[in-house]
Amino acid sequence: MTVIIGIKLPDKIHNAVELQKILTEFNCIIKMRIGINNSSIFCSTNGIVLLQVENNDNSIILEQALLEISGIEIQRMIF
Repeated sequence: MTVIIGIKLPDKIHNAVELQKILTEFNCIIKMRIGINNSSIFCSTNGIVLLQVENNDNSIILEQALLEISGIEIQRMIF
C-alpha cells in the first residue's frame, strides 16, 4: 500500500524550519519528498510538499506532529 501525505504550508517563511525539523525526525519512513512552489508568484510565501511514507504507526505520528505547526493543512491519499 502506498501512502501520500500532502502538506499545504501557507506561511513557509515562518514555518519552514519547524517543518524541516519534523521531516528530519521522521526521515526513516519518508520514501519520497517533493516540494511544489506557486510558479506564478515570484517568491511565494506558501507551498505544498508531497511525501510518500511507509504505512505504519509512525506515519500517523508524523501527521499529528505536522498538525502542530500553525496554519498547516494535510491530506492523506492511500493507493
